[in-house]
Amino acid sequence: MYDYRSQVTFDDDATKREISRTNASADRRPTSISPGALAIDDVDGDEYDDREEKSEEEEAEEEDEESVGPIEITGAILGQIERELCVVRLAWPDITREDRRGKNLPASYRSTSDKEKLLLWYAENFRRQYRALYPDRKPPLLARDNECGTQKFVSTTIRRSTLPYPELYNWQGCLKFVSDYLTYETPRDPILMPDRLCSPTRVLQRQKGNSFEFATVLCSLLLGQGYNAYVVSGYASREQVQCDRTRQACPHLPKQEEREPVKQPSDTYIYRMKPPPDMRSKFVLEMEARERRKQEDDLRRQEEERDRMILELERSPQDDYWGHRVHAWVILLPDEHGVRRDEIAEPIFLECTSGEYYFPADVQTNNLYLGVESAWNDQNYWVNMQICGDGCSFIDWDLFNISLWEHLLPGESALLREDEEEKTDKDFSVETDKHLDMPSSWVEQIEISSIAYERRYPGGSKIVLYKKAKVELYAPYVQRDGLIKKITLYEDYEYMSPIAVYETFANRADYLVKTLRNLDQETVVDCYDRGRPDACKEHRYFLSNASTNSETSLDYYDIVRLDGLARIEMHHLYLVQHFVNREDLLYYRYVQYSSERTTSVIEEYQRVLWKITEKYHRNESVPASKDIAIREFAIGDNEIRLKYHYERGKGTRATRTFIKPLPSDRGDRLIFNPDMTTGYNPDPMAPSEKSLTLYYELHRQLRDEEMCRTLIATAEDEVKTFLRGRSFEYSLPTLKVSLFDRNRNEDAKAGMFARDEALRAQSKREVVKEMDYLGPYLARLGNPEYLSKAEALQLQEHCLTDFKQKLVDRANSILEAFEKSSQELKQKQHLHTQHFLLSNRSVNLLGRMKKSSRTR
Repeated sequence: MYDYRSQVTFDDDATKREISRTNASADRRPTSISPGALAIDDVDGDEYDDREEKSEEEEAEEEDEESVGPIEITGAILGQIERELCVVRLAWPDITREDRRGKNLPASYRSTSDKEKLLLWYAENFRRQYRALYPDRKPPLLARDNECGTQKFVSTTIRRSTLPYPELYNWQGCLKFVSDYLTYETPRDPILMPDRLCSPTRVLQRQKGNSFEFATVLCSLLLGQGYNAYVVSGYASREQVQCDRTRQACPHLPKQEEREPVKQPSDTYIYRMKPPPDMRSKFVLEMEARERRKQEDDLRRQEEERDRMILELERSPQDDYWGHRVHAWVILLPDEHGVRRDEIAEPIFLECTSGEYYFPADVQTNNLYLGVESAWNDQNYWVNMQICGDGCSFIDWDLFNISLWEHLLPGESALLREDEEEKTDKDFSVETDKHLDMPSSWVEQIEISSIAYERRYPGGSKIVLYKKAKVELYAPYVQRDGLIKKITLYEDYEYMSPIAVYETFANRADYLVKTLRNLDQETVVDCYDRGRPDACKEHRYFLSNASTNSETSLDYYDIVRLDGLARIEMHHLYLVQHFVNREDLLYYRYVQYSSERTTSVIEEYQRVLWKITEKYHRNESVPASKDIAIREFAIGDNEIRLKYHYERGKGTRATRTFIKPLPSDRGDRLIFNPDMTTGYNPDPMAPSEKSLTLYYELHRQLRDEEMCRTLIATAEDEVKTFLRGRSFEYSLPTLKVSLFDRNRNEDAKAGMFARDEALRAQSKREVVKEMDYLGPYLARLGNPEYLSKAEALQLQEHCLTDFKQKLVDRANSILEAFEKSSQELKQKQHLHTQHFLLSNRSVNLLGRMKKSSRTR
């Protein structure tokens, strides 16, 4: 490309030649203007000398078009031509157009400075030379009208800004914020450049914009955070230009927890037994294998046919404008000398409309981004000189390589290029000052209020459609139940048959954060955050039966609970409890109920206990034959069965069975008969158990059974209380407000204002003038100028009398307060004594339980 920065003159003939050349060029782009619509002759006349011979069909088409007659050139047609050619207007009228939108904007929005005019002259010169050298390429977008109708250079529309929100301190947060905060407007004509480029402040105010405005806002925020960001103008696929994600898998789905595979124990045996001989018929085995392979082949063929049909159904229709749809996005490039040099190691494409990012080397990126025309930031403008036949994967993003990228302004490129000859030039710094640099941005600093930032989405909500999924996003406190995200999965592509729903909540008073609903299996999982009084973590139940007596499962934060309960599963026929890190080493309890039910006085069904099974971990401080592993309270069979842990090297373990005495035989003293118990010990040399030891063991087990029944009844009441409270929380959800929420915490605001008022009142009291203590007494005497001896003695007597009365009143008030405090102290001491006695009883009870569990 030759030097376009030299002094040139612009006339109307050059414009006419350019328009005529554009209409006559063999451009593959579709256009709404028919050939021959403009009757403007070429001035040079040299472009049509080498015209190829036309066929009879083409000549017939030209004759038909000529028979229609010339089309009148209107302002709309000229505007479309100007928009397609990206012409930079070089006329700046003194009278500016005033409208309601631009009346309150700064003067920089409505006027053009002398430096901006010079830059636009540079841009138009650059565009004409580029058009002359590359007539088949789309002209670069250099300038566009802003919201006030004033033509501005695209680089000056970028304004480096920093917002005071921690989420926007990295590029991921900036990308997500721009995609959520703005609504994308699809282009009316996808092959033409946009007819406007509003300022970032206007775009954020409207919360709408095209892809170029999206990219300008995001680039402004990224540059303010120190990233090496650029706006890229190029070509993209239809789905990317229209922001159509209906053929893309939903990225918001919760990740499935990967379970570690169970490691099989290695076979370390040296000697192995020979397997028994196989007496089956080999012919039968071969026929079975052949039939099995045939079934597998049929199944695989059906799956392949099903996958092919799904792929054919999901395949997008043919795009007539493939490779010509104009689009803009943002690219992050590595910067060796920047503050973010350790964070960005390779180029990254940022799609502002969807909030997704891609790497140019990926195959998926080549299917979405088809070519690059130009790139710019607030310092310079570059045009891509590389061929994009294979997409964007082979593009070299070294913008300062003049053989690959042509820049508009020469100063920045010359400063950053590693040219040794220029470095040794003595007048290098003087010459670079002669070049035109980029004017400062005409846009005001970007500012977003905390309320607008919190509402996030336009109108407080946003809906995004993916393949067989619909995502609904809400701002905090917009929904009554605190819902901020709802993902609905569908079985069909028309979003008619839902199969699962994932909901995310925030600021719930009941600490509910997530709900997973499987509509096919009719199961629901409610997830809670830490902070609930019952320490509930997850609640699983069925949609069809959500009453207090239905099947349900509760997971707890075991580290918070004193009993170490991790999970409880409740069914109308059983109850299961799982424990973690208990001192008595209990980790499992299974309660089996009888199928028969009784009705209490309050007409509530009561389940009848049939059997209680408890499992314990190994206690190394107790011999294995004395350490209980499984304990069963067979209430229906009137027995207590004990199974002890296995000893090392033993194939069997010790057991003990007690037949419980009748309640009438217990009384104050338990009557024990040796025939009431049977036991087994794998050690034949072990001494037999004494009757007294068995008596104490039976007494301990009967006491533990009663305690176990009480704990089970407490667990049932806890589950029922939770289910009743959950139904109330679902019907009347309440949201909590953080203490640091300055937009909603009215109590904090009132307290702050009250403190300010108190400080102001205190400051006023400190400025009060000195008080005259004898003033009231002198007023009684008429404020005489001089006092006689009698008047002075009378004044003294009044002062002493009032002072004594004041001391008496103070003593009485102190005595009254003392008596009141004494009464309160006595009441608190009485309550403390009662609480201490109850605590001692509970501690003694727990001590006896631990002692009995250790001596089993």
